[in-house]
Amino acid sequence: MSEDWLGDPTHIAPLNRYAAALRERRGDVPRFDPLDGGIDAHLLVFLETPGPASASTGTTSRDNPTGTARNLTRFLDKLQVSRRETVIWNAVPWRLPRRNGKLGRPTRKDIESAAQDLPALLALLPRLQVVVLAGRVAESLRTALAAARPKLTMIAIPHPSPTHLAASAAARERLFGEALRREIAVAMAIDPS
Repeated sequence: MSEDWLGDPTHIAPLNRYAAALRERRGDVPRFDPLDGGIDAHLLVFLETPGPASASTGTTSRDNPTGTARNLTRFLDKLQVSRRETVIWNAVPWRLPRRNGKLGRPTRKDIESAAQDLPALLALLPRLQVVVLAGRVAESLRTALAAARPKLTMIAIPHPSPTHLAASAAARERLFGEALRREIAVAMAIDPS
């Protein structure tokens, strides 16, 4: 197994060992962002799959140079939750092959394979309270997440991609609106005001 996690801060090293093990079995899997909360996180944001920016940065991060990352940052900033309380990952964490010049879409087999890896991930996140499911692919893991950790609160949100948000005023309102911020604050037992 690759040992590219050596030298990581202690809060992120176990997660990057997990990512390295996935990389050995699944191919191109980005690392976790060391600026996030790592194993101390209370809130996990599940996106869909690694985007093109993670190929150049090597991480799944709100700091990647994309519109999705900018929208995700805007959403997280509105929550008023410390970055050290969050961790970001992908429902299908390995990069999919491009098809017809576009990012690959996860197949049912990809999603089923990703679901099998969830118990190991959740075991590394003992303080986790809330999982935010961003988009349909992430939402498809709801049952597997509940089976692995029944007491987790799961909250579905629109995927923060610019394309998706540009096409739906309702998605923009849901993602950036006050109701979602309050819902997550209540789930994390923080003052929603």
